[in-house]
Amino acid sequence: MIIRKITIAFLITVSIGQLFGQTDNNGNPVFNSISTSEKTIDDFHLISNYYTLRNNIENKLSSVYISDNPSIDQIQNAATKLQSDFFILTKQSKMVAMIVLLNDPHREFMVVVMSKNKQLNFPCNLKGDITENRANELISDKYDTTAIIENGILKFNNKSFQIIRNDEIEKAVIDLIKNEKLDKKKPSDIMLPSKEELKNYILSETAEGGQLDFFTEIKGHEYDGIQIKPGLFTTKQSVALYKWGRACFELGVNTLEDAYEIFSEFKGKPVNSRDKEYIKMGFNKEWEK
Repeated sequence: MIIRKITIAFLITVSIGQLFGQTDNNGNPVFNSISTSEKTIDDFHLISNYYTLRNNIENKLSSVYISDNPSIDQIQNAATKLQSDFFILTKQSKMVAMIVLLNDPHREFMVVVMSKNKQLNFPCNLKGDITENRANELISDKYDTTAIIENGILKFNNKSFQIIRNDEIEKAVIDLIKNEKLDKKKPSDIMLPSKEELKNYILSETAEGGQLDFFTEIKGHEYDGIQIKPGLFTTKQSVALYKWGRACFELGVNTLEDAYEIFSEFKGKPVNSRDKEYIKMGFNKEWEK
């Protein structure tokens, strides 16, 4: 199952150099995701995440790649069967458990207790055909320009799908945590930084001498030409920006806009269009496709 690959990759990637990153320690891709919300409940913290279709099913570097131009039927199949939402349970920034909503071959929750590296599966009684996050992405990314959402129903590819609301999923996850006493499990030694902590880490490592300082060594030679691969030439400055953008993705920066914001804070001024272009290319690993 795909989730096994995700879980294994997830467990081995979390380290000082790859804090909840998007690739394993060999640089191999997993199922790319974004964080959607965070909530503190009693003495634990719950981080909600979403596995996107974009940058996955049409991305050759993703473990769920389908095609450069997937058909509408392939998109529908992926949207309803691939994992959509997962949650990270933490205490004092230490990971306790990962909870994934599985849709195929049947709907259930898969839980990994981090301190024991133990996988558990639990029944899920949520009713519906597609999650709210997935339905919203289908609309926003215009996979089907005629698609609409009306009264909790997604109309896509000439079919109707009942939407499982985010609040329903979250309630089911919190009930699972309480019923199975997951919040009482011993936290692992794996630290999961907050968004602010991750930003500060990247800023410190981008400073001169840091692991993300790709700029100091090229001072005075920023605009020297360099060949990336046959037929592709650019400047050393562009390569540095690309590497920095790629590093942000691997470290788990949530969106490209977040990467721009961090770089803007580092530079002390707005990011110009040229810098944005190469940071974006690195974030999306475009030279590697």
